[in-house]
Amino acid sequence: MKVIVFGGTGWVGHKIALQFADAGYDVTICSRGKMSLFLENIVALKSIKADKNLENEMKNIFENKYDIVVDSVPTEKSIEYIYKYACGIKQYIHCSSTGGYTPLPFVPCDETAPFTGFSFGGGWTAKAKYDAMVMELFCKYGFPATVIRPCYITGPGALPLDNFGARRVDFISDIMDDVSLDLPDNGLALLQPIHVDDLARSFLLAAESTCSIGQIYNICLEKAVTLNRYLEITAAVFDKKPTINHIPVEDMIKKYGDKINPVGLRFLVNHMCFDISKAKKQLGYYPEYTTEKTIEETALWMAKSYQDSTQKIKYKD
Repeated sequence: MKVIVFGGTGWVGHKIALQFADAGYDVTICSRGKMSLFLENIVALKSIKADKNLENEMKNIFENKYDIVVDSVPTEKSIEYIYKYACGIKQYIHCSSTGGYTPLPFVPCDETAPFTGFSFGGGWTAKAKYDAMVMELFCKYGFPATVIRPCYITGPGALPLDNFGARRVDFISDIMDDVSLDLPDNGLALLQPIHVDDLARSFLLAAESTCSIGQIYNICLEKAVTLNRYLEITAAVFDKKPTINHIPVEDMIKKYGDKINPVGLRFLVNHMCFDISKAKKQLGYYPEYTTEKTIEETALWMAKSYQDSTQKIKYKD
């Protein structure tokens, strides 16, 4: 079957493309050509340079027929044009985020919870809009949509989450250098990661499931850990024990001012803990990675990737 992956040169998108290619699918990736970091990994795949938010370009793309359309970073326009021009597709799958459940009404949270976005801002409200859009197209017109909602995506290839709810490049070096780390509130908020490889595999499983169309799936690892534990696991990789200073979130915002993103910090103190039983039952999704292994692997990759760097950029969102 023929698959097109929009955003297929990005970190998540190229992993999804490789999952389908390794499973024997005829894969084409589509991007604007602005991402080059992972190009060597997908050099063997067919590619199209186009902007999915431009109608004429999307119309031209879908003059060729595809069985499966995957959008790793959906937009309102891309959904509109895929629905309009991707005639006869068997399935459309896009990547959303569990962040739209925040604050969680119950723990662990499942797909029955309200999904309206985070009231303090960020991109989660937009993701809630896109999810609602494709589900409405499914309900009204039979558009074969499936929504994948990952939690905190991590693994080699991207910066790990830091103690400010961002991804600054010197987070790991701070731990290695025994820098005291400020952490909002009491550090007991729950964090549930998803390894990028397990996330990518969930898209393939959704495409091969007989019941995934019209469904939404939370995709995470098996368990959550507290923020305190997250820092402890990360530090232990380097035989360190973190020095943590617990500070009320609003006091941290005042302390750091425009050096940090207040939305990310406020989001960090909300629980991220999810039930993945629906994905297990309907998709046969079982994570290959543990929470601890994923945190450790990401920390080691970060340390190796930046060990020769002489320039530090603090407070990078």
